[in-house]
Amino acid sequence: MIEVKQARHDRHERREAFDQPRYKQLVYAIEGMISKDFVVGSYLPSENDLALHFGVNRHTVRRAIDDLVAAGFVLRQQGKGSLVINQHIEYALSSGRFTTTLDKLGHSTETHIIKSEKIPCNKKVASYLGIKVDVKESHWVYMIQTSRWVDGNPMSLITHFLNPEYVPGIENYYEDGSLHECIQRHYDLSLIRTSALISAVMPSNEEALLLKSALTKPLLKVKSFNSMADCSEKIVEVSVSLSRSDRFQIKV
Repeated sequence: MIEVKQARHDRHERREAFDQPRYKQLVYAIEGMISKDFVVGSYLPSENDLALHFGVNRHTVRRAIDDLVAAGFVLRQQGKGSLVINQHIEYALSSGRFTTTLDKLGHSTETHIIKSEKIPCNKKVASYLGIKVDVKESHWVYMIQTSRWVDGNPMSLITHFLNPEYVPGIENYYEDGSLHECIQRHYDLSLIRTSALISAVMPSNEEALLLKSALTKPLLKVKSFNSMADCSEKIVEVSVSLSRSDRFQIKV
């Protein structure tokens, strides 16, 4: 019997918080099994074994497996069981560029620009980017919102705030792919992440729709501060990413 007590424990608080149906709780537990104990190409325990271990009936297990099939984690094979075909994608913060890193790991990636515009700079964003706000003058920053898809599925929403002093006209150059590669190519600036804040948040209706994720599933939020590689005091960009916690893991 596969040991899944730790996976169940890891999700205990989250399951209680959302008071979800039993089969949904089971989905989280089996996802934990897949990410920790199985490799792509292996089979999950039988529905009977899973039902016995979790103390539920086979119908509940079957509904949970249905969800995992729909999410692309497993594939039912007649007479063999549930085949693991996908796992959580692990992204190391220290690895740098999101798109480039996942490409190197063998994943197919797409970038869709949702919005690209100049917006008024409030005090909070100004403090992040080191912009001195004068009440007598108007200040603005570039704001670019993107949707990142991995292996044909929406994975992350990223909002970038950029200091116009360092990347003038960026909206005319950036079309898709890695924003940092675009900045390096057009402005000869290499950016590095100097710090990051990680938290969990619940999605808004719009975010859940864009990510094709349930409103009850939390998102991983990462706020990154990116400076010039040769001068860490000059913050060029602050980005806020929201990623699906059921498909994505962040390694720190």
